[in-house]
Amino acid sequence: MSRFEGRTVNPKTFCALIPAYNAESSIGEVIERTKKQIPRVIVVNDGSTDRTEAVARSREAEVVSLPSNRGKGYALREGFRVALSNGCRAVITLDADGQHDPADIPHFLTAHQKDSRAILIGSRMAQVDRFPRQRYYSNRTAAYFISKALGQYLEDTQCGFRLYPAETLRSIPLTTSHFQTETEVLLRAARRGIPLGSVPVKNIYLNGDAPPSNFRPVIDTFYICLVVLQSYLRLMK
Repeated sequence: MSRFEGRTVNPKTFCALIPAYNAESSIGEVIERTKKQIPRVIVVNDGSTDRTEAVARSREAEVVSLPSNRGKGYALREGFRVALSNGCRAVITLDADGQHDPADIPHFLTAHQKDSRAILIGSRMAQVDRFPRQRYYSNRTAAYFISKALGQYLEDTQCGFRLYPAETLRSIPLTTSHFQTETEVLLRAARRGIPLGSVPVKNIYLNGDAPPSNFRPVIDTFYICLVVLQSYLRLMK
């Protein structure tokens, strides 16, 4: 048992979900550091062609392997299904490439204790100087349009370091399969009156030793904004 702000939290009731694609060079350390915070780690191997699955299993993560690369959103949905079927209280998602520091997980647990219904999104805005220029502008563009659609301002709508309460996940049907899934879940949650909150996290961008990001700033930002537009049009009907 761990104690945060005077309240007792059992990390065993949470699970960490890591979607991974060709992340053999980083996934092992990410799992090891995550397990120091939350014992249960689920890795969804999204059709990797390297040793991602073998490395994850060697670190005693629970591994779900997809036969082909389906996209981050599909991997998240599959991981959510597994987590919910095994009684997790909430799911914390983080990336396989090391851009999210598992040492920040206690901040999510503390915030969850204050509002157990809220989806919590990591915010890297305290360290904006660490963003690559193109990623910063694509992030700000997406944040502007998504915040407009949500009816509330969120500092960092594109951070994949998040906490999703189990009951919230059960109430939200998801249909997309790529990076826009993380936007879809926010839009659907807002329409159901589910609270959204931000948690400060470190902003880490990596050197050449890490696997390259699969996020395409221009193309994926376009698809994210398209999801926002579709949501807006549904509201206008």
